[in-house]
This record gives sequence, C-alpha cells and structure tokens, in this order.
Amino acid sequence: MRGHTQWTVWLRRRVGLDSNPLRRASDRAEAWIRLSLAVIFLIAAPLAAISVGNWSRASAASAARAQAAAEYQVRAVLLSGTRPATADPATDSLRPARARARWTAPDGRVRTGEVPVAAGTRAGSAVTVWTDAAGALTDPPAAQAQILGRVVSFVVVSLAALAVLLLTGLWITRRMLDHRRLASWQAEWTAVEPQWTRRRG
Repeated sequence: MRGHTQWTVWLRRRVGLDSNPLRRASDRAEAWIRLSLAVIFLIAAPLAAISVGNWSRASAASAARAQAAAEYQVRAVLLSGTRPATADPATDSLRPARARARWTAPDGRVRTGEVPVAAGTRAGSAVTVWTDAAGALTDPPAAQAQILGRVVSFVVVSLAALAVLLLTGLWITRRMLDHRRLASWQAEWTAVEPQWTRRRG
C-alpha cells in the first residue's frame, strides 16, 4: 500500500499535479491540459484507427473490384527467351525479367509486346497476362496483401495526423500560458524590485 502511495505521489509530481507551493495556477492548468490531451489521444486513436481502417479497406476493395471488372486475363505465348533482370535506377531495385510475347486481345486482335516472366522461361512457353479491353498490358488487380498495406498506411497516417494536431494544440496553449507567466513575473518584479533596490542601497 505504501509503495502504491509513493508511486502515486511520484506520478503526480511528474505530471505537475502535486501540491508543490511553487507551482502557479498556469503550471497546473498546463499539466491538466497535457493530461487531457493524452487521454483524448488514447481514446480517439483506436476510434480513428477503426474508422479509417474500415473506410480504406472498403475503398481499396471497391477499387480492386472495379479494376478487375475492367481487365482481362489472357494467355500469352513467348516468342523469345527471357532477358535478364535489370536494375531500375529510379528505385534502385531489380526489374523483373521480360520476354517478347504474343497474345489475343479480348476484341480478337493479336497483340505483341514484352511481358514480365520468371527468369529462365523459354520461348514457346505460355504465361498469363492482364490486359484492358483493347489488349494493352495492365497491372493485375490489387491483391489482399496490397490492400492490407494500403489500409495500414492510411491508419498510420491518420494516427500521425491526430498526434500532430494535439501536439500543435499543446504548443499553442503553452505559448499562451508562457505569455501569461511572463506578464505575471514582470508584474511581480515591478512590485518587488523597488523594495529590493532599497535594501541593496
């Protein structure tokens, strides 16, 4: 019980809510504001994460369904063997191996172009590619892992934005309180300084 009391006293001292006579009313007000903002974050953060997570998941899933509805999986036949993977100077990562291939577009026209393939795939092999209605190559619809990555990104950004908003509010409040403290200190010094000067004389 005594340990619990000591811990409580230590915590109150740390947050600035103890009975220290040197603390001004503005100091206690700032402590209460800090505590209130911390409680607001602890309550609002899970709610924001759930709301943003649900919204971003539904949005990403809807976009993926719309993308899938506008794209087609077609069979492409490789006309040549694969080229080795090359470095992408923009991202400093490896581009997948590619090979020239031929495929039939959904509208019946035969198209040719380079498609991404596994390294070592031989000419004459068949691969599956995604195209639009005109037969132009497109990216496949977003997979569940990609949707999850987007959801996590949105949630992280929303929590960071909430934290920045609350910290900005705390900073503005502290500036206002500091202004009041300086004004109070100036007024007290104006009242005390003549007496102090006479004693020194």
